[in-house]
Amino acid sequence: MPSLLARLLLALTCLCAYPTWATNSAPFEPVVLGDGTPSFEIASDIQTWIDTSSKATIEAVALSPKNFTSGLALTRHPLLDKDTLWIKLYLLRPAGNNADWHLTIPLPFLDSATLYQPNATGGWNVQTAGDTIAQANWNKRWLYPEFDLSLTTGATQVAYLRVRNFKHVSIPLRLATKPEREYQRILEAILLGLLLGALVCLSLLSVVRYLEHGEFSDIWASLYALLITLTVAQINGVLNVFLWASVPDWGNYAYATMPLIAMGAALLFVRDLYALSTHFHRYEAFLSSVGWGTIASVLLYAVMPRSAADKISYIILLTATVIGLGATGVSWLGGSSIWRWLMLAYMPQFLGLSALMAEALGWVPTMWEMRYITSACVALSVPVLVYALSRATHDRKELEVRANHLPTQDALTGLLTREVFQSHLDDAVQRSIEHREPISLVLVHIINHAHIRQSLGDPVAEQSLLRAVVKLHRILRDVDPAGRVGTAHFALLLDGVATRQTVTERMVQLIASGLIPLPGLYPPVTLQFHAACVLLHENPVAPDTALPALEALLVSMSPHTRRPIRFLEPAPTQAAALQSELSPT
Repeated sequence: MPSLLARLLLALTCLCAYPTWATNSAPFEPVVLGDGTPSFEIASDIQTWIDTSSKATIEAVALSPKNFTSGLALTRHPLLDKDTLWIKLYLLRPAGNNADWHLTIPLPFLDSATLYQPNATGGWNVQTAGDTIAQANWNKRWLYPEFDLSLTTGATQVAYLRVRNFKHVSIPLRLATKPEREYQRILEAILLGLLLGALVCLSLLSVVRYLEHGEFSDIWASLYALLITLTVAQINGVLNVFLWASVPDWGNYAYATMPLIAMGAALLFVRDLYALSTHFHRYEAFLSSVGWGTIASVLLYAVMPRSAADKISYIILLTATVIGLGATGVSWLGGSSIWRWLMLAYMPQFLGLSALMAEALGWVPTMWEMRYITSACVALSVPVLVYALSRATHDRKELEVRANHLPTQDALTGLLTREVFQSHLDDAVQRSIEHREPISLVLVHIINHAHIRQSLGDPVAEQSLLRAVVKLHRILRDVDPAGRVGTAHFALLLDGVATRQTVTERMVQLIASGLIPLPGLYPPVTLQFHAACVLLHENPVAPDTALPALEALLVSMSPHTRRPIRFLEPAPTQAAALQSELSPT
């Protein structure tokens, strides 16, 4: 009986002491900061508490450990504008480790973050950062919150992190030693600088193209590239450091509104890039409406709560991207040559924005690295769309040039007509006589062209002429005039070619290339070239008789001759008879 009474008293004593045990429970497992691991992200459990009234002070929080609950470090916290998240960290720098450590939260959009660490006088060392706080009040000016940790070697220390944000968020906590953190900052600055610098260069390139071609679409391309540059800079916190440093509220809202403006501008740019109105008038009008509507949706932040407007903006961005992909589809149906580039511009954006929207709605775990991936996807659209614009501009200019050159160029080969080439020949003969400029005239004949036409038909014969022109351009410079002066005859003026040896070497190269079978034809088809040449500075023939004389020289050559390259010799001259009159004696 006494034994039973003793057991009951012991049980009663344990029950009465339970609250004291709970309050003074074993300390939470600390985060070990060893020199051997210079950089890592906290993945273990941490202690958190959400103060829905946002009235608790650091002193009250420190005296209320029972408020905190344990959970994964990347738990999604249901924050709203009036909520405050408190994070309690146990940090331990083991004995023998002396490195200084930094704590970073790689979220440029975070409203505010404050780190509290106890000091030797019984107070608190306070460091503050966040995009609603002027950069001058940050502990260290940077793209996102960064804090210095004051540590005592060999002892566990407690630090409190107070976080406020306008929407649900997961807080990634990255720890790095001072040298490693400096390296990370330099690397991040270099990569962002290269990315933003490349976008600025593309914007300037579009301005240069406008000055060259006078196409107003290049001005839109320049403005679009500049807008994307600002958007990428904003979502990575660059503008908060340099542009909104003293007006943080502007930067806070710019993070949400600039992507909407950029996406709307992208749709309007695509509308001008590919003329949808030609075949898809209704979709062109729809695309234009969506573009302007996306830009106007920034007004949601003025009439709705910030968290609700943010979710709607993600849905609008995703919808606008899908509609942009629709423009890619209709450009493909319309036979446009730039639909592949539009797909390359919009598909990465669609995937990146889908991931961000899934994070915003809590469907997938938060990955702070997605900010960099999405930035790269958005930035990729600039060179792709600028290149697509250059392709479209080039095609239009090429059609205009062809239309303007129709009176002077052969319709099939694009070479000069006989009449235009004759004018170049007249000038060349004049220069060779007056200034003794070395100029060579060559007449090339495809001797098996008639056989190709007779045996394989006109399409193959025309293709052989086009391939012959390609081979001719390989031995010509851009300044050397070339013309089609007959069905299978091509005349060339070689400026600066002074010797027969040089002309022969070029013609040998041409003849050898003609023996390579034309691709895609069966049976194999080769081109047999004969060349008649004259050095105008040595044999200044009359311009109106030069081409007929070379044609006669080609006619005199056998189709199977072993001398396919021949030169026009000067006409032989006879000495005049000497006559003398003897005066009569």
